[in-house]
Amino acid sequence: MMKTMPEPRRRSRTLLAVLVLASLVLITVDYREGEGGAVAAIQRGALTVFGPVAEGFSTVVQPIGNFFGSIAELGSLRARNAALEADLREIREQQVSRAELERENEQLRRQLDMRERLGFTTTAAVVIARPPSNIERSVLLDVGADNGLLPGMAVINEFGLVGKVTEVTAGNARVELLTSPSARYGVRIDESGELGFLTGSGADPFQLELLDLEAEVSPGAQVVTHLFTGTSIPDAIPVGVVKERRGPSSRFLEVAPYVDFTRLTTVQVVLNFPSAPSELPEEEQVPAPELPRPKVEDSKAEDS
Repeated sequence: MMKTMPEPRRRSRTLLAVLVLASLVLITVDYREGEGGAVAAIQRGALTVFGPVAEGFSTVVQPIGNFFGSIAELGSLRARNAALEADLREIREQQVSRAELERENEQLRRQLDMRERLGFTTTAAVVIARPPSNIERSVLLDVGADNGLLPGMAVINEFGLVGKVTEVTAGNARVELLTSPSARYGVRIDESGELGFLTGSGADPFQLELLDLEAEVSPGAQVVTHLFTGTSIPDAIPVGVVKERRGPSSRFLEVAPYVDFTRLTTVQVVLNFPSAPSELPEEEQVPAPELPRPKVEDSKAEDS
């Protein structure tokens, strides 16, 4: 016995068949009539009504598509940025290295000019340790006894006297700076030849004690080293310039140094210094003068 199809289902099939037949008819009529037919007019009307809606939908959806496309490209963009930043860092490092190299070359050239002008034999050294405090006025060099260094040798740079070697090991040497309060050097006024002794005073100007109390020394006069018997510092090394006398009748002068002791990097150690003053020719031996002692007033005279 055959089963009867339910009424709703039968109606659905009938409606589907009618729609298919209507579609075929419309396609045939549209094909025959071309663009001027009724179907085409209906299509144009639908496009007029639904076109803006479709365009608006596209406008909304397109940024979303672009967003997901940007996410896909984000990884490659980050990689490119990282590569560009690395290239920029390398260029900057090369620029800094080149500038530093040019500065060091200029510094060495000027130091060699100083060496030639003074007629010294020197060896270059790099400052590898600065003073740990303001109390200890010394630096450490990267050369030592293996390079011919001995205690007492003068150390200079392109501006003048830096100090002298005080301790030496096989590969290193310690230099007492000219600023050390314990440093004491024989000097002279380059223009007049007036003699005196120079002592360091930390960050303050040097103190120069003249041997001749009545010597006339003008501000701006150049101070250079003077070779006395018993010293190992060569003659005529620039030290600084006179700033002023500490009083109208004072034998003490303030001297501003040529060397910037806060920026020492490369120096020259003078190798051809007289290791023993007795080895100097007799006509070059100059005894170190005795400084006059200040007069002390009698206490009884003061009481009276």
